Amino acid sequence: MDFQTQQEQANQNTFRLVVLLVSGVVAIIIVVSILMTALFYYGSGEFQPLSAMAVAAPLTTIGVVGASLVKSSQIKGGGGSYVATSMGGRPVDFNTLDPAEKQLSNVVEEIAIASGMPVPAVFVLDEEPGINAFAAGWTADNAAIGVTRGALQQLNRRELQGVIAHEFSHIRNGDTRIKTRIIGWVFGIAIITVLGRILLHNLWWAPRRRDSKDNTAMVLLGAAIGLIVIGAVGTLFARMIQAAVSRQREYLADASAVQYTRDPSGIGEALMKIGGMGSHNKVRAAHATEAGHLFFSSALGAGLASHPPLKERIRRLLPDWNGEFRAPEPVAASQGAGAVAGAAPADGDRWGGALPGQVSIPGMPNLGLPVDPVILATGGAGASSSALAGPAGSDREAVAGRRDGGNGFAAPTFGGPTDAHIEHARTLLARIPESTQNYLHTRQGAVAAVIGLLVSPDPTLRPRQLDQAGKTIGMDPAYIDAASRVITDLHRSLQLPAIDIALHSIRETPYDYKISLAEAIHAIESSQSDQDLFRWTLRRVMLRHLEDQHDDGSAVHNRRLADLGPEADTVYGVIAWFNSSGSEQTQAAYEAALSTVGLPIGPVPPIEQLTFDRLDEALEQLSRLDQPGREAFVAGATAAVLHDRKTTVEEAELIRVVADAVRLPVPLLLPT
Repeated sequence: MDFQTQQEQANQNTFRLVVLLVSGVVAIIIVVSILMTALFYYGSGEFQPLSAMAVAAPLTTIGVVGASLVKSSQIKGGGGSYVATSMGGRPVDFNTLDPAEKQLSNVVEEIAIASGMPVPAVFVLDEEPGINAFAAGWTADNAAIGVTRGALQQLNRRELQGVIAHEFSHIRNGDTRIKTRIIGWVFGIAIITVLGRILLHNLWWAPRRRDSKDNTAMVLLGAAIGLIVIGAVGTLFARMIQAAVSRQREYLADASAVQYTRDPSGIGEALMKIGGMGSHNKVRAAHATEAGHLFFSSALGAGLASHPPLKERIRRLLPDWNGEFRAPEPVAASQGAGAVAGAAPADGDRWGGALPGQVSIPGMPNLGLPVDPVILATGGAGASSSALAGPAGSDREAVAGRRDGGNGFAAPTFGGPTDAHIEHARTLLARIPESTQNYLHTRQGAVAAVIGLLVSPDPTLRPRQLDQAGKTIGMDPAYIDAASRVITDLHRSLQLPAIDIALHSIRETPYDYKISLAEAIHAIESSQSDQDLFRWTLRRVMLRHLEDQHDDGSAVHNRRLADLGPEADTVYGVIAWFNSSGSEQTQAAYEAALSTVGLPIGPVPPIEQLTFDRLDEALEQLSRLDQPGREAFVAGATAAVLHDRKTTVEEAELIRVVADAVRLPVPLLLPT
């Protein structure tokens, strides 16, 4: 489905949703008016429908709108994590020793890195024995994925990967934004039923006193049942709203999951197991009413289900299916061949021990964040090379000469990752020592390692910048200095995946700490004389992700590439000067980019004019491009890199970072 078709469908769905919302409010007003008319007649013996309507209409409207606004405000502040927590979700520690949760975190990490998306927060719904999952959030940076305990216990790795790929598709396609926004609408229109379910849920789990003669519980039980009955109309329209936004997107997400994994049987067999559970697969959480459309399968059973029929979904995936569901059975978690962080490595325990190349991290402070191991491995497969070697701005030839030793990379794709991308991500992650991953999975370790990378490698500047950064984020400068080696001592091709791991841990830090972290990044000097392109790109990625973690879905991206020609010229000029074939190819690389996007061709800007401040401003403007503009812009950047048919690791990373800066997820570039 192309972007224009998606836009037209989104506009049609929005109009339909508004109609359903208004119709639902009117229907509730009519039902409440009828009930109030009956009460008036019972109390006074007079039939007064207009008086009942005059009372019911404003009260119902205020109640629905007020509840919607309150719920929307709560979700805006917390994003996907708020939704997951409200459903009873518990955040998963990626250093967990639980085999099933470790398998889950591995699968999520692999798909995220393969697709060029931030690793989302992950939650387990411990009280849900059914098989289900959901994704929620305004953007990829504040998205969360929730998985039921039943899914962890009854899906094998292949099936779980299919389900998680389905949820990633919703995040990538922007479905979670509209679905998350609709939670507020549905909550308002179904508020009566929601209150009844919450009251009934609390009464069910409340302690019972057999010797008590208090009738309060019975009164509350009657009230709960009454609220649910009265709210049936609201529920009817709420389910219609959910179905309007969810049904076709579920088919698209199923197809995307197959594209990601090249294994329709994984997600298909997961759906068979869900069908085998029948009515036992309902989500028990009290807030399932307003969030039912988020789930992988219908959360509230049959009857105006917000999802397509299971049999239809399975037949689209597996045309030869015999039509029989499967009764699920508990399975043992298996991280699979080549999976990340399986058993502890034979040459050292979980925190290192006898691994070569270890470094002691001094001055580890206690900031109320999780305590990190003091010893960690910094060795990596292959030869190691520093990411901070040499200023790119003043010595383009030296930077362009750094190679990974490979034969180059294939052009990026915009349609989402394939099984080849996921397998490549799994391979890269498997090459990063487990102890290094464990360290980067801690919030404090991730912050220290990344800040240490951003600080200048110049020995005349580094001590002062370390001291300044340490004061801002409350860490010992020596600790930051040593922690940076966790990533820089890895092989060059492993550094960006390691940073992706760290970014997930950083997003889990408290809000106030993120503000201090952004201040520290801004405070680190980034002058042309001491900044190189890798450190600049890392700085850009960090600031963009910290900013977008608090995006409430209101950001507007509607600029056209034709209107941002000078900004595109700046970025293409930097890429052209950075090309790996030398200065004689700079103009050719620049022209390749401009001709690809249809911009006027002229001489490449002098390198002296391409400052990092200018590049920052250009990318800030380009980040407001519409979807076609983003794809065209990144296609131009790719043309500049691939014009000489040679692509280094640094150039491959640059394409992905430029795409990330304009909020276009690009899957890992596959080596050729």
